[in-house]
Amino acid sequence: MEKIYGISLGPGDPELITLKGLNILKEADVIFYPGSLFKDGRKESYVRPMLDHYGLEPNRLKGFFLSMGPDRTAAETIYRETADQMLVACKEGKKVSLVCEGDLSFYASFSYLLEKLQAENITLELVPGVNSFSLGAAIHQVPLCLQQEKLAVLPLATDIGEIEHTFEDFDTVILMKIRMGWTALYPQLLTKTWKYYYCERLGTADEYITADIAELQDREIPYFSLLIIKK
Repeated sequence: MEKIYGISLGPGDPELITLKGLNILKEADVIFYPGSLFKDGRKESYVRPMLDHYGLEPNRLKGFFLSMGPDRTAAETIYRETADQMLVACKEGKKVSLVCEGDLSFYASFSYLLEKLQAENITLELVPGVNSFSLGAAIHQVPLCLQQEKLAVLPLATDIGEIEHTFEDFDTVILMKIRMGWTALYPQLLTKTWKYYYCERLGTADEYITADIAELQDREIPYFSLLIIKK
């Protein structure tokens, strides 16, 4: 039966993949993985070191690289080409997997490929994984929710008013994709008495966390970062 597998790798620590996901990757004939394409032509992949950690043969790994920015025209072309390549490999009888960092259903570029694969009526099996904020809470050793508490996730927040409004109905707020709006938001956060748990590049050698938001005054915020806020 022709089938394509979607595998979540987790936030960055290669050991946080599920056993099911790892077993599928070990049996796969070809594994597609995402990466970033920079203006100077450099190609980097956050997930490639995880795949190398598993001892997977390089000839089974096929990267597709996307330029980061508001114009998604080029990215759409890459998604279409990658989906076509996956379908060809699948129809050739190969066991095909597609991986992504974190969980493949949560702010993942995987979803854009998923939409195209679903349109081809191909059989798909998706394997969930550990979210970055779950790892962040574990490393900070702080509960995200207790008893009747409620949790909200906000992407690209730039206005303190949005967070204040969210706290009217929720007890914990997770800010995702904070880099783009950080310059505007950071000074406003300093005026609050909320509890902050900052995380970046979780599970990697470059991991950095702090519960003192003042330490972020001069820090360059990377793409793989988030902030857990509690009232």
